[in-house]
Amino acid sequence: MFLYLVRHGQSVGNVRRTFHGQTDYPLTPEGRRQAQQAAEKLREVSFTRCFASDLQRAWDTAQICVAGRGIAVEPCLGLREHYIGQLEDLTWEQMEARYPQYIHAYLEDWAHCLPPDGEAPEAMALRVGQAVDQIIAQGEDALLAAHNGSLSLVLVHLGLMSMDEVLKPGHIFGQGTYSAVEITDNGPRLLFLDR
Repeated sequence: MFLYLVRHGQSVGNVRRTFHGQTDYPLTPEGRRQAQQAAEKLREVSFTRCFASDLQRAWDTAQICVAGRGIAVEPCLGLREHYIGQLEDLTWEQMEARYPQYIHAYLEDWAHCLPPDGEAPEAMALRVGQAVDQIIAQGEDALLAAHNGSLSLVLVHLGLMSMDEVLKPGHIFGQGTYSAVEITDNGPRLLFLDR
């Protein structure tokens, strides 16, 4: 069984440089181009299911990736990005002004920082892990369209990366790329990570 991990294309929130978490921004024209780029890379790849975060940027990316395949995108709330409470939709400048003590801690170690009124990182890891386990239990090759945070936690949950590796500067799923994981009887294997 194979899992193909696709990060959504550029969103309006990316352009605005906001901490947007679960704020539901659409793709930009560039984001739609990046999603099409991912679809082109996946053209020769076979999969029978597609699960996506229901947030518009991931959902629309998934729709573009499965166009013409006869596969319906299935919503998977477990793949949503981290809900960051009072930090939702703040620009970098607003974040520095309102939460100066928090911004550096969050940027350096989001997996251990509880955002004000937000989702505990442990709760996010649990929901992502449960979603992945349910997808794997179905036993079909699947595309997962989601977000950098949730896709990173997929790799952590499967034991393919440590949290320290995920938190290193430069670890990011590129927009318009896909990565591949093989699920075998001997455990998961990362085939490649496209950044």
